[in-house]
Amino acid sequence: MNQFFVLDSKGYIKRREGIRLEFKQNFQLGDNLIKYIKTLVGMANNRGGCIIFGIQDCPHIPNGMTNNKFSETDPKIIDKTIREYFSQELIWQSDTHCIDDKFFGILNIEEAENKPIICTKNKDKFLREGAIYYRYSGETKEIEYSELKNIIDKEREKEKILWMQHIKQIAMLGPKNVHLLDTYKGEISVGTGKILIDKNVIDKINFIREGKFVEKEGTPVLRLVGEITDIVDSEKFIPTDQLYPLLTKDLQDRLGVNSYDILCVLWQLKIKGDSKYHTEIKLGKKSNCVNKYSESLVLYIKKIINKDPDFINKCRLEYKTKNNSLR
Repeated sequence: MNQFFVLDSKGYIKRREGIRLEFKQNFQLGDNLIKYIKTLVGMANNRGGCIIFGIQDCPHIPNGMTNNKFSETDPKIIDKTIREYFSQELIWQSDTHCIDDKFFGILNIEEAENKPIICTKNKDKFLREGAIYYRYSGETKEIEYSELKNIIDKEREKEKILWMQHIKQIAMLGPKNVHLLDTYKGEISVGTGKILIDKNVIDKINFIREGKFVEKEGTPVLRLVGEITDIVDSEKFIPTDQLYPLLTKDLQDRLGVNSYDILCVLWQLKIKGDSKYHTEIKLGKKSNCVNKYSESLVLYIKKIINKDPDFINKCRLEYKTKNNSLR
């Protein structure tokens, strides 16, 4: 973060606002919060970025924030506003930074995995239902043709690659070993094997929950209760290293925490033994094991931290209290 605060000989910040960076003097709520969120969404539709509060405008001088609204605002308010006005959940986080006893607020957002993010609701003169906001150099506005076409082309390419991966997987398994789930007709083709649901497309399949398909005479009715959130017995088909590519050290690096913190978090969330996020790999004939984790665990923990920035501190306290009670 310090790279944003490098000064020139006049004491002005060298770094300029751009597609991934915007400066503000103070954090405010109301209409200003809508403007910040619009900027963050525009960045998510591009390559991600951040807004830094505590920077004077023209020239950009790091004076620090002159009010406490950033630290006093519950992140849930920001998250709720994003979900109220835009089409999908975003990965974002808030943080504070102190330099020379001056405090700065940072709202950081990652590039959206699935684009474009679309505005779902009008808000006075600030947001328009159906609009797609995009971050250009130093400004956020409705997307233009060339950028929208680029997003659509990339999404089509991702879908094309996904289809190629499925075709390769079918070729490896053999057509006789592949079973299909038809969500349009409500019919499942099941032989002696198992249904394989790819984790990359499961969120694109429209299951009927707490309901039923249109019944045909003599045809059983399928009723799915709750959420389908995992790959079904996929270890038989997909290599373990693909399902669980991360070591504990990888989790630390991706989340920016130390070894003790990750121990507390995994304990608090009861991750070990949960096949969605964790597996153990035995080393040789000995009883030694290596813990491996899925990519989805990183997103899961990040979402929790975004909603509750104090989550890791709570995990430390719970873990310490539990251990002390066992002594």
